[in-house]
Amino acid sequence: MLLEAPYRLFLFIALVGPLALWQDLHAQDIDSLLNNKRVYNSVSIGELPEPKIDGVLNDEIWSLGTWKGDFIQQFPNSGSPATEQSFFKILYDRSNLYIALICRDSEPDKIVDKLGRRDSRAGDIAGIALDSYFDKRTAFEFSITVAGQKMDVKHLGDWDFDFNWNAIWDGATTRTDTGWIAEIKLPFSQIRYANEAEHVWGLHFYRVLARKQEASSWDPIPREAPATVYLFGELKGIKDIRTSRQVEFLPYGLASASYTPGFTNEHPFDFNAGLDAKVGISSDFTLDLSVNPDYGQVEADPSVLNLTTFETFFEEKRPFFLEGNDVFDFDMDGDIPYYSRRIGSAPSFSNPYTHLTVSDIPNQTTILGAAKLTGKSKKGLSLGLVNGLTAGASGVAIDESGTEQEIEVSPLSNYMATRIKKDFQGGNTILGGVFSMVNRISPDSTSSQLLPTSAISGGLDLLHYWQNRNYYLQVKSIASQLNGSPEAILIKQLSQSHRYHRPDADYLELDDTRESLGGHGGLITIGKKGGQWNFLVQGQYRSPGLNLNDMGYLRKSDFLSQRMEGSYEMNVPKKWIRNYYLGLFQEAEWSFGAENTGNLVGLNFLIRNNALWSLKIISSYNFSSLDIRELRGGPALRNDPVFEGGLSLESNTAKDLSATLEYQYSALGMPNSMENTGMLSLTWLPVKRLKISGTVGLDQRKYHQQYVSTIPGNTSTEYVVGNIDRHTTSFTFRTELYLTPEMSIQYYGSPYYSVGQYDEFRRVDQSQARDISDRLEMLDLTYDPAGNSYSYVHNGETFQFGNPDFSFMQFRSNLVFRWEYKLGSTLYFVWAHDRSGWEPVYNPIGDIAGNLWGIKGNHVFMVKANFWFSL
Repeated sequence: MLLEAPYRLFLFIALVGPLALWQDLHAQDIDSLLNNKRVYNSVSIGELPEPKIDGVLNDEIWSLGTWKGDFIQQFPNSGSPATEQSFFKILYDRSNLYIALICRDSEPDKIVDKLGRRDSRAGDIAGIALDSYFDKRTAFEFSITVAGQKMDVKHLGDWDFDFNWNAIWDGATTRTDTGWIAEIKLPFSQIRYANEAEHVWGLHFYRVLARKQEASSWDPIPREAPATVYLFGELKGIKDIRTSRQVEFLPYGLASASYTPGFTNEHPFDFNAGLDAKVGISSDFTLDLSVNPDYGQVEADPSVLNLTTFETFFEEKRPFFLEGNDVFDFDMDGDIPYYSRRIGSAPSFSNPYTHLTVSDIPNQTTILGAAKLTGKSKKGLSLGLVNGLTAGASGVAIDESGTEQEIEVSPLSNYMATRIKKDFQGGNTILGGVFSMVNRISPDSTSSQLLPTSAISGGLDLLHYWQNRNYYLQVKSIASQLNGSPEAILIKQLSQSHRYHRPDADYLELDDTRESLGGHGGLITIGKKGGQWNFLVQGQYRSPGLNLNDMGYLRKSDFLSQRMEGSYEMNVPKKWIRNYYLGLFQEAEWSFGAENTGNLVGLNFLIRNNALWSLKIISSYNFSSLDIRELRGGPALRNDPVFEGGLSLESNTAKDLSATLEYQYSALGMPNSMENTGMLSLTWLPVKRLKISGTVGLDQRKYHQQYVSTIPGNTSTEYVVGNIDRHTTSFTFRTELYLTPEMSIQYYGSPYYSVGQYDEFRRVDQSQARDISDRLEMLDLTYDPAGNSYSYVHNGETFQFGNPDFSFMQFRSNLVFRWEYKLGSTLYFVWAHDRSGWEPVYNPIGDIAGNLWGIKGNHVFMVKANFWFSL
């Protein structure tokens, strides 16, 4: 009965809310825009020489063609004329598009002129996007800032973008006394299109005035529109151009040296070389190949100390896997069947030997080669295929006598993923499928006996829009199958994703003889995301046997859940308020054994004033529910109700000095059980070419039933929890100096501290009881300082567990000099540094802060150069 009122509220939003949408007033009439699209007709430059790309429009070709303008605001005043005039012109020859942009400004001294990273939105910007597939869903965008910094982005439909997509093109800008000018040369080889005599493409021109936070476009796109590309204007007149089929090569050479004070490195110097190639096998499909590829990433992953049962997810940063990665998208609320970081990742070796200590396990496996095919046909068929082969890896095993031997920790493995999608009804219906597979190729090896010999997953999806894409229905399904030795499948059954050995899960059966494990999952969502009123209703599930983590990423299985959302957004600026957003949500979750594992209601509120400061407020309440994973295979543990509230204040990011302040408080259901999290970020641009930023994070968590240990006994298994007092402090510092748009020096440094102290240890008694005195029993402990462990007696039997106190510190940094000395060709000088320390004792952060600098760290110096050329 406790949930009855919240459920009625959100059921009302989901069912009655859509009726109010008939009164939803759009800033622009979508039907009118679709029926009256703007058209631009380009002309060929003929025999005239191509222009010098310098931002000065004095070349002969710019006397040809027609200037177009009349840009319309997208925000803040959607549908109103832009406050500053902009004009563009498009010309072409057989191999390139030539684009000129004139951006007038009545206050040219106030133009925000900043340099930043490639693909970062720094200062005033203008650009072009081309729907060269003319599928009304995807587009290639090329933009440039006043300072001459390039941006290239791939539109993925709706309001989704892929900022990792990069192309090779040229652009330059100049400042004038009436504004600024941009000149762009765009090779046809960098976009994809059908092989036709004459082309019709979607066309989008836009401009951003940073000081006003104003965005305008030549092709009007209302802020409330549910998607963007289908509202593009049209580009006509381009004919008799080359096909986009091309062969590109990117050979590289890399030399590195590593040094750790106090340690002898037998191989401190290393040299590597390889080749990446891009082959246009047709006008709209591309094959990427790598021979001895270098998949190193320049910037380290952020420091994380994970005390949860879930695997930490890290973003992909390696260039080969980022290229065309959007084609493989099959996201099911965070679960994905293809997670590219599995290829070349650290061996997932779990030592099964009690008489051996295994060390020197490499932090990555060697990728012998990889290939990727991506593209989309003129009939709307999208295809993606990637295959990577990784070499076996070995570690060092030491037995009780001290004898060392080499042991395989990862076998030779082949990874493959495929994705296919087909557009129907002008992109309003998309059907697709996904398939991924891992094969481990040394079945007689030790590591292969502990890992599945094959892991297969596949799924189908449907996305359908109606009423001008305001409403949508999305359906996804996924299934998986693991095959391997009984030892390997048993490890999977016991893993954090499954926990088949839970003693209170009658619906699960642990079988140490099975040689396969299968499961399935699904998701269905119906909603609206155009206009001011929007809603979402979603249901999904993952069966207990579903496993995607050999090739994909699965946070958890064994659940059924539903979610409902309702929101309202005001985007018409008032006297003081620019816009605001209010969203309400509710979600609930159950295990396949009908255990209620989540009941949550909450709200989000965001308001922005006309000085471009914003305030965000979040609040949620999670009713008491069961956690079937906290005890790492033990019974379901009752969680007390949790209230969370937080706010975030952000200043005007267009200013040279900006800041963000965040605070969140969580009441964890018991007195003195809570979490406080604070974060302050500052960004300062003292001059155009220098950016300095820093973020400080502070977190304190006091929680009364943090998992400590599972202790097998002669007649029973004990589960011990404790009250944790954890303090985490982190600081991230970045300095970015841009000598030119193509040459930069960047420094990144991040010290991280996390310490935890436990007390009030309890054994789990009646794990699902709502009263904590019934749920947990306080322990009378004996401490052994020699072994840094505790012991207690229960039912005449002695149980022992280690002291869980900890002190962890880490510092990661790198210094990078980057120079794009030729289009597509880059030279890097890198110094990377890493040091970390762990102690099984608690020390206050203030006492150990300086100790981090006394730890011997690892230094890596690297020089890398690549050279791009095409045929």
